[in-house]
Amino acid sequence: MTIQFKMNRIPTILLCVVMSGCTSDVISPPKPDTSNPTSTLEAKYTATPPNKISASYWKTAEYLPLTPINEVTGQVPAADGLYNMSGTYNGVTSFNQGDNTKVAMKAAYTNDSLYVLITWMDTLYHASQSNWVYDGATDPNKAGSTAGWTSQRGDDNFFLSFDMGGGKRDVWNWSLALSDPLGYAIDMIDNGGGALTDAGNKTYIRNAVGDNRSGPQSDWDGVEQKIIRKYGGTTILDPGFFLLNKKALSGDIVAGNTYYQAECGSVCHGTTGDGDAGAANPVGVALNKPGQFNRWTRTSLNLFAADPAQHEGATHYPPAETDRSNLFTRLRGFSGIPGYYLQNPSGSNSDIYALSNVKLGNIEKYNKGYTVLLVRALTTSQMDDIVLDPAQITYSFNFSVRDNDTINQIGSVNQILTFKPKGQ
Repeated sequence: MTIQFKMNRIPTILLCVVMSGCTSDVISPPKPDTSNPTSTLEAKYTATPPNKISASYWKTAEYLPLTPINEVTGQVPAADGLYNMSGTYNGVTSFNQGDNTKVAMKAAYTNDSLYVLITWMDTLYHASQSNWVYDGATDPNKAGSTAGWTSQRGDDNFFLSFDMGGGKRDVWNWSLALSDPLGYAIDMIDNGGGALTDAGNKTYIRNAVGDNRSGPQSDWDGVEQKIIRKYGGTTILDPGFFLLNKKALSGDIVAGNTYYQAECGSVCHGTTGDGDAGAANPVGVALNKPGQFNRWTRTSLNLFAADPAQHEGATHYPPAETDRSNLFTRLRGFSGIPGYYLQNPSGSNSDIYALSNVKLGNIEKYNKGYTVLLVRALTTSQMDDIVLDPAQITYSFNFSVRDNDTINQIGSVNQILTFKPKGQ
């Protein structure tokens, strides 16, 4: 029997079999570095600060996978006037519509700072916090009238807390609505009675005339909202959800609603702004999408709504400026005027820097997941902050995350942050 081989098919190892005493010199390519799971959150030393989400360090850093369990469920805000703030009401089965949250954490440290990268799945952005809605939706989990101004909606946020001993915890609260736009997390301290913000100015101030039914004090002034980030770069904030440049709210919303119902709601856009004016009338554009009319200025709305080439209902748009002002305020009441306005923090409230993958210039409805990077000095010299000493090696922490919620949460407790010695 004659066996023939095509020469271009003869591998080196076969030649070694045919040739006596031959040793294969084929070198396998090195395996690429990969990111592997660990049982603790391992912070490795790096001389180059990984202060960007895209930093090369994070691509191969080991990660701690977490399986969150229900921690707080079935709760609604007790205060009057707060509605639809319980997106995680049923816990894990509500969060991310029941899909796997896939929480993972990575860490690093330099000579002076700790870096923590957190990722989780959440397919919808929620960037509102106690936003002002006029005649808003009823709450499926809480009874009470939602007529007039009420405070509605919660944001996506998480809490990372470290055990300081003596019943105290240092709490790092990242909030899509209240801290991320400015590039910070909210620094808090829990002495056993609940978390309170650290000393200094917070990143947010309530935008209210009075209580949770009083209505907003301010709205956007129409000027581009620009933030200069600590680690470089400029971010433009979406006025649909974030209020930085503000002015006093003007316009009579009651009068604006009367005009709207007569000229807009009944003939096109629906009494609730949902775009459904009934079978006898054409279906119009929905006006109650969160953030929608906060992006308009009065000038831009006047140019659009009064132009029959752009707006089929131009004949219903009021010619008088007073009526236009009232109607404009009503339209913003559909979208939900931000319930807080933002300010730069100070003192111990400015200790934790944050970066996220969220495109803050234009919040999109669909999201493929969150990535958030927290940066804090190992030692802040603040009495309400934990001192992180790599020589101590380990620290205990808890982590919890919320989806469109201000109370209910899922999470994992008694996790360990491990500082790896330099060189390991």
